[in-house]
Amino acid sequence: MSKTSSEVGVTKLAGEALESVEQIARVTEAHIEHSVAPIRKSVAARFPTLFLLLITFGFTATVTGIEHSLMKYQILAGNPEVIFVIGVGILVLTGTLYKKLG
Repeated sequence: MSKTSSEVGVTKLAGEALESVEQIARVTEAHIEHSVAPIRKSVAARFPTLFLLLITFGFTATVTGIEHSLMKYQILAGNPEVIFVIGVGILVLTGTLYKKLG
């Protein structure tokens, strides 16, 4: 089925509009990154201990939350080997997936 000239015109117009929007988005992203990068580097450089503490707290809170969520289930609370096997299985699965994707 062939396209009519109006369909071709609409398709061309839509393509041009998308290219224009993509160009504007790239320019805006570059401008924002150029403006924010020095501030981000400055804050991290001025307060390294604060960022280290925040990262440590975030990691610890995540691990503790996962641990407590897993311990709600009686089979996992009584058998830490099951948690270990599930964890190793997930690591193997994600590692295999990572290799296949990239």
